[in-house]
Amino acid sequence: MSKSISKGVLGLGEASTAYYLNQIHQKFNERNEEFSTCPLLLYQVDFQEINPFLPDQFQELIPRVTEYLNKISELGISKLLVPNITLHETLDQITHSIELCHPVQLTVEHLIKNKISEIVIFGTLYTMNCEYLKINFSEAGINIIPPESEDQLWIDDFRKKVYKKESTADEIKAFQSLIKKYMQQKPVVISCTELSIHCLKNENYCIDMADLQIEEFLK
Repeated sequence: MSKSISKGVLGLGEASTAYYLNQIHQKFNERNEEFSTCPLLLYQVDFQEINPFLPDQFQELIPRVTEYLNKISELGISKLLVPNITLHETLDQITHSIELCHPVQLTVEHLIKNKISEIVIFGTLYTMNCEYLKINFSEAGINIIPPESEDQLWIDDFRKKVYKKESTADEIKAFQSLIKKYMQQKPVVISCTELSIHCLKNENYCIDMADLQIEEFLK
């Protein structure tokens, strides 16, 4: 397979996958010729096959995701972007030879490079409280501060509405105001793709894991 199409995207939820693809092509186009689009392969799966087992039913997730990776490897894809932050906890437990645009590793590297040692995390209710992120960040000397309990519930409810395409303009504004509220204390890291869709862009103190993945994918 040509090196120009050795990059791939694992298609999962409709909203998150569409967001990643749109951003990939947009950024690629900005850096290249007028009608250029990023050469890639999309390996689309039925998200319902794994979504009921997220975030941590690994006995169900690992065999399913392993099968996806085997098929992706057979297609000649050597660099893969997975548009789901939570699923990387499963991917970390699978032996494979594919280069992943790993959101957690990329975020840790970004924070270290910018000398940031404490952050606020926005994501799913699970992600904002899970040991997986705490361990990965703490090993790099980075402390995670979760939002207040009431705000956590609101954020989790909002990202579900985005997934179902039910979020309103007022709710989007409220979400962005919530980011600004916490940005006054510490940098905010966005660790859920549905939240990435409506997070603040071009703000140094709003760090989007999805954006870091996309930048790495385009290298």
